[in-house]
Amino acid sequence: MSAPWTPKNFEEACKRNAGRRKLHMRKRQTRADRIVRLLRAMDKVPELCESSRGWVKVTAQAMAASRATASRDLALARRIHSQFARMFGRKLNPQTDQVAWSWDWSNYGFRAPESVRAGFRKPVGRFPFSLRENASEASFGGLSPLSFVKSKPSGSELVSLLKLAYRAQRLSQRLRP
Repeated sequence: MSAPWTPKNFEEACKRNAGRRKLHMRKRQTRADRIVRLLRAMDKVPELCESSRGWVKVTAQAMAASRATASRDLALARRIHSQFARMFGRKLNPQTDQVAWSWDWSNYGFRAPESVRAGFRKPVGRFPFSLRENASEASFGGLSPLSFVKSKPSGSELVSLLKLAYRAQRLSQRLRP
């Protein structure tokens, strides 16, 4: 067993810390790339949204990763789908919707045609890029499918918007892992 590392001066400690930050940022970026590939695959194979049973081994081989990594990535991709459904009231479409990552790859948000039309230039939502942390109500930023409606709805439109919000809640619960 080797002795614990102790820095000789402050500069050496700072260099080690900077190197570890860069390493973890690179790892999060490669994971984000795998997640984006999985989101595209989930669009083509809808069974992946329901359960990863039987798909973990195939996914691990396709991504050249371990089964544990593939399982975690599938769980996070399913969580992204449920968060998107709760926020926008529909399923994520990888061709038109975007998962945007923070500069250090620690958080993500969504860009969708509805959010851009509603005037949000930056991604909406701030969700942790870790399965250990749960998204809170603050992560959603107070947004729901009703947030992307520009004008005041009439009586019949209000009923349809309430139905949309109810469907979004049910879809989010069904997609939750």
